[in-house]
Amino acid sequence: MSEQFKAMQYGPLGKAVEAAMPHSEADPIGVYAATLSLWSAAVAGKVFQPSGRPTLFWSALVGRSRVGRKGFALGTARAILDPSIGSFLGTRMRKGISSGPSLVTTLFEVEQESLTSEDGRDGRVMIAEGEWASVLKRANRDATYHDQLINAWDGEAVVNTTKGKGGKREEQRIDVPLLGYHVHIQPGRWAPLVKPEFALGGAFNRIPHFLVSQSKSLPSNIKKPLDAVKETPALTKAYRWAREKVREMELSPEAAKMHDAYRAEFDDRCAALPENVSCFIERGDENLLRIACLLTAAERKTVIPLRAWKAAHAMIEYSMACTEKLINEAQSGTGRQMKTVEQIVREALHRYGGEATRTLVLRALGTRGNSDSLSAAIEKMPDVVMETRQGAAKGGPKPVYIRFTDAKREGEDEHQEQAEKRPKLAVVPAQRERPAPRKRAAGTGPKRPATKKAPAKKTALVRQKEETPKNPLADLL
Repeated sequence: MSEQFKAMQYGPLGKAVEAAMPHSEADPIGVYAATLSLWSAAVAGKVFQPSGRPTLFWSALVGRSRVGRKGFALGTARAILDPSIGSFLGTRMRKGISSGPSLVTTLFEVEQESLTSEDGRDGRVMIAEGEWASVLKRANRDATYHDQLINAWDGEAVVNTTKGKGGKREEQRIDVPLLGYHVHIQPGRWAPLVKPEFALGGAFNRIPHFLVSQSKSLPSNIKKPLDAVKETPALTKAYRWAREKVREMELSPEAAKMHDAYRAEFDDRCAALPENVSCFIERGDENLLRIACLLTAAERKTVIPLRAWKAAHAMIEYSMACTEKLINEAQSGTGRQMKTVEQIVREALHRYGGEATRTLVLRALGTRGNSDSLSAAIEKMPDVVMETRQGAAKGGPKPVYIRFTDAKREGEDEHQEQAEKRPKLAVVPAQRERPAPRKRAAGTGPKRPATKKAPAKKTALVRQKEETPKNPLADLL
């Protein structure tokens, strides 16, 4: 099992996934996400957040065809839960819904059919789309599809108006939609189909994304390996417990304190990000709480312990890291890739003169990290340290600073001192070369006055000849 899965594994649901993995080729995190989505749909309408909002958890598995084993993940999740939640998945699973009206009609018809059953009104529906790309391609032409999904996740009423007999208009209304949602898509089809206008409207931040890949290859001689997945008695009991009556969840004091601190940090992270990035993760804090509620309900408890909150925190942070990677890949051709945690930390420290408080660095990180991922990144950076200092007020919180190490600073100072000790070379100004005189054409331009040449200096032999008296017979001879 991967370290990421171990960090988010908790309670009967986590144990059930672990027990099923020897019989599955799927990614354990993909199985875990699918199991949580199916579980949330099964207990919908009975288990609520402390605020009274639904605990429905939606998920999208993103992986390449075949090697992603997305379908195997869903199949493993069904093998885990089918024995515990009865015929729910067999009778309430739907797919191929790609418009707002068809979505509302499906919810309405299921609810109407349940009115004649022994248990009364029951509008639970679980949508599982193995080819989300095909659905998005059609749904993007109908804006009401995304709007209705948002209303269903929020627990708000969904309404559709149809024409009845004789052209009379009839209203289909579901006051409390109980909709589970789990989808699969390939990374290469994600960017073209996840439209920015719908993302900005909040259609995709309600669906945590998980990158998945094949965990192993099972021997070919094993027939129907998932038949070996056994019932989890704890989940069977938890399902009966959850369906008995409404369960209103609450956070333990320790978990509430952690969640409040996380929300404040999360708000800062979202505010520091561009809107076209933050729009994919803005429901991260509520999705975290929904996971924590579901994990606790599987234990037949209503008070969320700190360990359940931490497991949910690990899962939603992993999901946001997957979303960041998808955005990076989508933007790889534009030169606007998101920076690593280490790069952002160094840039922040340089910006603040070599050291900064942890709060300032976290704000610079935005959604790219939190306190845990920041600490992990600093451990890998030999030239950066994090230290706690004494606060200004007695008894107050001690500030945490992040700075470059003294070794780095001393090295920079030594380099500067050596540079100052080096003899400085005198700078000699370069002599300007005189341009060659331009030749004038004959007969043009003013004439320069003739200059007399200085007489050549006489040599000693010339002077001796001049001084010797002439022989008068020389001319005659």
